[in-house]
Amino acid sequence: MKPGKAKLGLMLVEDTPSLQMLYRTVLRKAGFDPICASTGAEAQQLFATERPPVVLLDLVLPDCDGLTLMTEMLTEAPETRVIVITANGSVAKAVQATRKGAFDFLVKPLGDLRMIGAVANAMTEYQAITQRGGKGISRALKSRHDAFVARSDVMQQVNTVIAAVARSNAPVFIIGPSGSGKAACAEMIHLRSSRATKPLIQVDCGLPDALALEAILFGTGAQSDITGQSAIERARGGTLFLRNPHKLTPQLQGRLLSVLNTGQSGEAHSSAAPVDIRIISAARQDPLDAIRAGELEEALYYRLFVLPLTLPPLHARPEDLPAIAEQFLGEIAQQEGKPFRRITPEALVLLQSQPWEGNLHELRNVLRQAVVLHEGPDLTPGMLPLAPKAPQLTATQAVQAAPVMLDLDSALSGMTMAEIEARAIRAAIARNGGSIPRAAQELDIAPSTIYRKRDDWEKTTH
Repeated sequence: MKPGKAKLGLMLVEDTPSLQMLYRTVLRKAGFDPICASTGAEAQQLFATERPPVVLLDLVLPDCDGLTLMTEMLTEAPETRVIVITANGSVAKAVQATRKGAFDFLVKPLGDLRMIGAVANAMTEYQAITQRGGKGISRALKSRHDAFVARSDVMQQVNTVIAAVARSNAPVFIIGPSGSGKAACAEMIHLRSSRATKPLIQVDCGLPDALALEAILFGTGAQSDITGQSAIERARGGTLFLRNPHKLTPQLQGRLLSVLNTGQSGEAHSSAAPVDIRIISAARQDPLDAIRAGELEEALYYRLFVLPLTLPPLHARPEDLPAIAEQFLGEIAQQEGKPFRRITPEALVLLQSQPWEGNLHELRNVLRQAVVLHEGPDLTPGMLPLAPKAPQLTATQAVQAAPVMLDLDSALSGMTMAEIEARAIRAAIARNGGSIPRAAQELDIAPSTIYRKRDDWEKTTH
């Protein structure tokens, strides 16, 4: 880089003269002074001599492919932050560019605030990288568990992807079964990024009350957050973690898409500054399935599903289970004030033989129950609430049990349907040693149904 040239900061590559002039005017008003190029060849020459930290690059150029040009720039200077520009009908190409290293992408027609915000964020990211010498965020800012336990090949690959996507500003979409660690994954990405000192705001888009969800996400209506700000506003400079975005109503999906396209939150009392947030989404299903089912708008899909990350179920990574179980045991023992120190080899074999439909959540629950009910210091097979299913009754046993069954009507007499349902669910949980996934399998319902109903019972008792 030439001495004194770093102050230029920004290069704009746009072949349409009127758009180049418009973008340059907007950027200058915002305090940036871009150097401009109209062709790929001109951009290559300017980049070689000026080495701008940030490049605003139109992907459609008259003499070369913008994607190829971007790749050449990043090969020469990996620290460069490239923001690509694409027409509305070519979003897929912008997504491809992001997966190849683009920092962010803008869709024409460009909103002024969205463009300024993207450039400002890229400048900040570049400065953060150069100031810390490319060594990454301070260990003090990282989570206690800044990577997944990874003895298995599949989880080693997951940790590699987490480290890679954390360096980008592009949206991440995490796919994984219930209990596989999607929230922990989002936290790892956030804490490894340049946004680690800013908020990580989580929103469950599956809330049944659309008005309440609108208030939480966009800050509208009487039910807005107690801070008086929307989740989008509170996530400024940080990360917005959306769980199950396909469950948003079409109207709310449209509003979210507008925020992402324009850089404006739409909140009446929000700052005029562009909204600078990084989006991480998570769901159990592939978002393409949600598109086919008519649940997710395709335009929003392209904005959210840029950097995919898939988490495997626990049974697919048996090599990791012993270390995970030992880690959970240490945490739970400390929380419960119990002297547990280790899991015996026999208990580990038993744990590894389980299907773990509830994944990490189920494993933690099983270990917590064992710790609460026993004293340690070793956790043995007999302490684990992994009782087999009740055996099928023989014909003789069924006849002997008949009087009990005939008395069922009187036992349930006077109870409401909700009380009968609660009694049946609790009995199933008890029969299955406290395992909610197993109880759900016996009752032929989803585990999430039992978790939701249990939360409702707890609310009514407080």
